[in-house]
Amino acid sequence: MHKLIDTPMDQKNIGLAKILYGLRQDLDIYCLISANVKKIKERGIGKSFFGHLQLLAFRSITLNICKIFEEEKGYELNSIPGVCHHLITETPTILNDAKLRDFIQKYHGPSDFGSPISELQLTIDGFRDKFKVELDRFKEFRDKYIAHSEYGIAIETLPSYDVMENLFFFGADFYDLISAAFVAVGPCDLRTERKVKIGLKRLLQEHGLEAIKTNME
Repeated sequence: MHKLIDTPMDQKNIGLAKILYGLRQDLDIYCLISANVKKIKERGIGKSFFGHLQLLAFRSITLNICKIFEEEKGYELNSIPGVCHHLITETPTILNDAKLRDFIQKYHGPSDFGSPISELQLTIDGFRDKFKVELDRFKEFRDKYIAHSEYGIAIETLPSYDVMENLFFFGADFYDLISAAFVAVGPCDLRTERKVKIGLKRLLQEHGLEAIKTNME
């Protein structure tokens, strides 16, 4: 058994995977309703219900995205920065260098900058900088609208579904990387576990919807 199994870093990465799994299901709910909203209204199959479900999914998407990228400040988190804290302080052995290099290359990180852990951290920092505006907008929506009800706040636009998916896939790739390159365990496939999407699509079909769209266009 590898020494990192069941360590705080491993447990945080598992916690991160659970958040990502929930985010994937929320994205699928939001996508299916949004892509088929016209047909739902035309069929009259509870548009108020589906509209409310769509809003709940979006709120959950916002919360989960914030959790995934949240910095540790005084307490430990099952977030990407939370996992990275252990990579930096413990400098574990890299068991799959190719996996690490592929991740850094995919997300346009530095090469031959110094230590692989430093290159990974710079890659993560670069991705977060790329989506800083969008992440800040999610955080503002969470803080001022979901967690609290701040007087006079009117948030008119939020990041697109494409941005949400990009943030999910980065998180899923990071989870895969930690599992394979540092803990030496096979990660669960967060991309194909779509039971909620399958169930919601079947429900819409049972209520007479045909040619259901499964992706945003």
